Amino acid sequence: MHAKWAFVGVALAGLMGSAALSQSFSAEPIAFDLEDGSADGSPVLIAAYEPPADTRPSFAGAGSDRSASVATVGLPTPSIILGRVEPGREADFGIETLLPDTVAQMGFGFDDLETRVAMRDNDPELFRQLLEQGHIDPPSEQLNAALQTELKRMNCYRSTIDGLWGRGSARSVGEYFGERPDGASWPDQQPSVELFRAIIAVPDVACEVPVAAPVRATSTNNRATSQRTTTRTTTRATPAPAPKPAPKPANKPKISGGGGIGVFR
Repeated sequence: MHAKWAFVGVALAGLMGSAALSQSFSAEPIAFDLEDGSADGSPVLIAAYEPPADTRPSFAGAGSDRSASVATVGLPTPSIILGRVEPGREADFGIETLLPDTVAQMGFGFDDLETRVAMRDNDPELFRQLLEQGHIDPPSEQLNAALQTELKRMNCYRSTIDGLWGRGSARSVGEYFGERPDGASWPDQQPSVELFRAIIAVPDVACEVPVAAPVRATSTNNRATSQRTTTRTTTRATPAPAPKPAPKPANKPKISGGGGIGVFR
């Protein structure tokens, strides 16, 4: 049998009597179990059925109470159904936990963003089961970095992806939930598998980029004026040296004449 298709076989111990053939028969499942004893290693569903008490045969005859002693005469004893469940069809058989075949064929890695978005949009129920049953969880040693990666992609975390959970990482959790359109909140800002699941369970948000406050023009002008004033004050404080006075001309000797011989004084 191909592992992808369900095969069902019913084993009934005993033959139905003529009285039982005239009655309708319904069976309710009372138990099921999973085993992997099939030839190819795929899981086998085993379900046990038991007939309800109101399907006991009735017998005609006044004052007769034979039904109490022959309650199961001619009815099937508990039946066994064996078969394989097609991957993704667990709900058809009332199974709430995904089978290994389903996880192997339809599961994906925690960092496979493309497959995650596609399944979340196209098969939300299977995505929910994979998520809630832990099949998309990152390994514990990669949890911090995985959270930083998710938050950085949405611009909520703006530092290095290093797996070290500090104040920047914690603050990014608050920024993320502040942008969630559904108004969801989170009890703390510490890394956890539950936090990772809560983030990837819904479409991305976009955290706003913080903008630095602009410098006021008046402050700039005041600083420039102060600088110019200081420069001028410094210039006045150091006056240029006064020019030296010109040297006086030397006294020329006077010549007086009177007679034949001049006298120098």
